[in-house]
Amino acid sequence: MHERSIVRQLLLQIEKLMNVHNAQSVSTVRVSIGDFSGVEPTLLSSAFDEMAEHSRVCGAELIVESVQLEGMCDTCGQEFVVEQFRFQCPTCGGREVNILRGEELMLETVEMKGD
Repeated sequence: MHERSIVRQLLLQIEKLMNVHNAQSVSTVRVSIGDFSGVEPTLLSSAFDEMAEHSRVCGAELIVESVQLEGMCDTCGQEFVVEQFRFQCPTCGGREVNILRGEELMLETVEMKGD
């Protein structure tokens, strides 16, 4: 399960932020996960709960926001949501599509508490 290695890196990043801001604890961690990122949100949440328990991030709530897969047609410039992995423009039928969103895994916010 590669979600564990992702959580390990996420926790390291959060702990660095805690050090920079002299925070003692974290209450909330918000991440966005693209539908096409290859990351399973439930597995990530489970790994976070387990691994955060043994870190300075213990007790933090993980909030996962899903990001739809969106593309833009190279032919007509139309932006659209890619449904069922059908990479075809609904406006002109073009098949040359650039992905705009939906592949990312991003740490959005960390709510920290000081002394």
